[in-house]
Amino acid sequence: MTLNEKALMTQILYQPLFNILMLFYVYLPGHDLGVAIIVLTLIIRLALAPSYVQTLRAQQELKRIQPEIDEIRKLHKDDQAKQSEALMKVYQANKVNPFSSCLPMLIQLPILYALYRVFMAGLNTDSLKLLYAWFPQMPTEINTAFLHWLHVPGLEINLAHPNIYLAVLAGVFQLAQSWLMMKSNPTAPGNGTMKLINMQMTYLFPIVTVFIGMSLPAALALYWAATTVFTVIQQVIVMKQFKNKETKQ
Repeated sequence: MTLNEKALMTQILYQPLFNILMLFYVYLPGHDLGVAIIVLTLIIRLALAPSYVQTLRAQQELKRIQPEIDEIRKLHKDDQAKQSEALMKVYQANKVNPFSSCLPMLIQLPILYALYRVFMAGLNTDSLKLLYAWFPQMPTEINTAFLHWLHVPGLEINLAHPNIYLAVLAGVFQLAQSWLMMKSNPTAPGNGTMKLINMQMTYLFPIVTVFIGMSLPAALALYWAATTVFTVIQQVIVMKQFKNKETKQ
C-alpha cells in the first residue's frame, strides 16, 4: 500500500472509526474502552446487515434448489461446459448468486484493516491528535483497561496487550459460527473432498483465530468475539425467518 493509499484509508476509515470509538469511550458510563469497542462493533454489524442478510437468504435459496443442482451435475458429469451452462440457467431462474457469500467479507476487509490499525497503534495518548476539531469533550488520555469499573481483582483486562482468555473466547465463538455456517450451507452428496474441506475449515479457522488473538492486542480479540456473536445472532434470526416462510408455503 502506497503512502497516498494509506493517507486515503486514514481519512475515510481509520480516523472516522477512531473518532466514533472515542465518542463512545468518553460518553458511555464507566468510560470503558472495551464497552466502547462492543458498541462500535454493534454499529458496524448493523451497517453491514443488509448485505449479510441478503447473503444468508441466497445461501438458503441455494440449499432449497440443491436437489436440482445435484441432478444437473449428475446428468452432465462428463461435460463441464454443459454443466456450467445448465447451472447458470438454474441460478438465474431462481435469482440466486452462488458467489454472494464473498460480498460481506470484501466489504468488511477494509473496515477490519482500519480497526487493526486503531487497535495496534491507536490506543495511546498520541493518537488523540487524530480527533476532529469539533470533538465535544477532548479526553486527555486513553485508559485501555476493560471492566475496570467492576473493581473485581483479576478481571480487569488491558486491551493494549494480548490476552489469552479473550483470544480463546473469540475462537470458541468462531467455532460456533463455523458450525452454524456448515449446517446452513449445502454440500453436494457424495462430494467427499468438499465435505472434508468444510470440516477442516470448521475447526481450523477457530484455532487460527485463537493463535492470532494471542499475538495481537486484546482489543482486536474483543472486537472479533463481539462481531462473531452479533453475526451468529443475525444468522439465527434470518434462518428462523426463512424456515417460517417455508412452513407457511
